Amino acid sequence: MDHYLFASKIKDLTLLYIEDDSEIQAYLAEFLSRYTSNLHLAQSAERGKELYEKIHPNIILLDINLPGKSGIDFAREIRKHDRDTRIIISTAYTDKEFLLTAVELELTRYLVKPVTSIELMEALSKAADEYVGTNVSKVIDLGEGFSYDYGRKVLLYGDEVVTLRRKEMQLLEFFIANKDRTLSYEVLQYEVWPDSVMSKDAIRAQIRNLRKKSHQGIIRNINAIGYRLYEKG
Repeated sequence: MDHYLFASKIKDLTLLYIEDDSEIQAYLAEFLSRYTSNLHLAQSAERGKELYEKIHPNIILLDINLPGKSGIDFAREIRKHDRDTRIIISTAYTDKEFLLTAVELELTRYLVKPVTSIELMEALSKAADEYVGTNVSKVIDLGEGFSYDYGRKVLLYGDEVVTLRRKEMQLLEFFIANKDRTLSYEVLQYEVWPDSVMSKDAIRAQIRNLRKKSHQGIIRNINAIGYRLYEKG
């Protein structure tokens, strides 16, 4: 693979690499750092989740065997609300059951250990192509001059960026991903805040914040059921 082409593909993307074997991680991280400065490392699923929520990576590279939670469970949790971030899993498994799981979770590729630098470059190059192809023109019209740019992960009013807090962004992206559904408090609690308890008042407050930063119709109340994202008339 052409190293210059590879560097041009990933240099502006954010990578999250989760691996509990410190020697393997150090080796591959040193290799990847030659091509990008946007590399973040974690050695557990818990720390990986913290970084994921903080940096919103474009690509996740993770091992299947992680302390506390498997790579499959980690990927499944991400896929509940995020279909865009590309995921690559390294594993020792090649059985049919794992292949079906890879399809279910829309993995870019699974790499069988030991992973070579060429295999890693090819997988990351494919992930970069998929991410750019999915998000390059993915701008969602939210009405009243507001839109959401998936590629840049920003709320826009015209060309002006509207600052969102992390949970506001996750909530908005969840509504966008489920734009054809009416979402109940219970669904929002389970899917957007799986690791904490949110009262109905707390969820209402988050929705009010989104409305204040955009417009009142961006999320509509559906009486006695829940909420629904703005629909263009």
